[in-house]
Amino acid sequence: MASYQVIAAATRSIRTLLRDRMATGVGVTVAPPDQTVTGFDGARVNLYLIQVLENASLKNDHGPHRGPPGSYGRPPLSLNLRYMLTSHSDSEVMPESDLTAQEILGDALHVLHMFGARMHELIQENLVPPALNEPILDPLLTQEPERFKLTLYPASLEDVTKIWSALSEENFRRSVILEGTVVQIDVTEPVRVAPPVTERRIFATLARRPTIERVFVTPPPGQPEAEMRVAVGEEITIVARDAAAARIFVQFGDLPPLRVVPAPDGRIRVRVPDAVLDVDFDPPLSQPILPAQQLQPGTLQIRLIAELTVEGVAGAQGRGTRIEETRRVPSNIAVMQLVPQITAVTPGNGDAGTVLTVTGTRLWHPGAHEAQVVLGDAGIEINRPPPSPLLPPAPGSVQVPVADAGLPAQAGGDPGYRVAVLVDGVRSRDDGFTFHLDP
Repeated sequence: MASYQVIAAATRSIRTLLRDRMATGVGVTVAPPDQTVTGFDGARVNLYLIQVLENASLKNDHGPHRGPPGSYGRPPLSLNLRYMLTSHSDSEVMPESDLTAQEILGDALHVLHMFGARMHELIQENLVPPALNEPILDPLLTQEPERFKLTLYPASLEDVTKIWSALSEENFRRSVILEGTVVQIDVTEPVRVAPPVTERRIFATLARRPTIERVFVTPPPGQPEAEMRVAVGEEITIVARDAAAARIFVQFGDLPPLRVVPAPDGRIRVRVPDAVLDVDFDPPLSQPILPAQQLQPGTLQIRLIAELTVEGVAGAQGRGTRIEETRRVPSNIAVMQLVPQITAVTPGNGDAGTVLTVTGTRLWHPGAHEAQVVLGDAGIEINRPPPSPLLPPAPGSVQVPVADAGLPAQAGGDPGYRVAVLVDGVRSRDDGFTFHLDP
């Protein structure tokens, strides 16, 4: 099993190959290109890992010997390694210093071209006894199913120049890019094996899943069915088809589903829950909704869940036996907008020094990113940093100073500024609440 050490093992293998087979016999270093290597003042080649890429062709390949055929696929992390190889001569200031560096580079490229694709079968030739028959390839790579190979990568001059430009204090030096493929890091979690099938169970039903066609706030008789902005505690109507199940549930957001009375006409009426969820009515069952889980202003997702009885056959190789099973089938998702709701604004008038108190439901909550009282067309932030003479904001009551709106005073006969609450981009409905700003 290949561990996290395979990247370093690949680099060691390349270094061993160059040391063993280069005719010039120069040193081989593995260091950043802009660093002076201690003990290497003479000619050398330097190998530096500049990029690690995931091998796309093996991304989903489980590979052999990595679990039984029926196990879940947990492919190893397959990597391509790109190196920058540079050559250095004995001296950088002699008339022919660069020719020496070119010879060293040619020597290294010749070795890599000859042996870079078959390191797995090579033995080191320049060993001093008693060290004999040592492989070129690092022991961590010898048992891997994917063979590690090294090739010359066709990098452009621009690609190499960008690398050297990142080394602010180092002069440009001729370099080549090498690509090593492939090394793999195995998953260390235990392999999960699917249990064998001991009994076949086949189910079928003619029933269709419910489909929500429309959803709106239940209007008074004779009023249009068009309001999509709802507050907690208000009743909504869900118009659906294929919802004639014996047990039908409505789910608001991430709250648990609540059972509702089936509607033969496909029009299901239910109230948006506040702090208590009526889970069932037969027998009656309610449960509190924790404050952190209560519905807050924003997009409200609504779905139906039908509880259906499906028929099937269970058994081994014979005809099997008839069985029934109850399953819950969800509908599509309908969307409404849950809004803050104002029930009172006090006082109804006052000068710029007035503190305005707004009461209602869902006017503020601790997780809100934005909460404002809108006076006319000016927004006043609800969350005021301490110290502040105002009462701390609460979901049912908030206070704001009228002066923060910066609005002009009104004459005695002018209509007051309309008051609304904005929470996370959702504005309360226009319920006729106003504030008259006196001179």
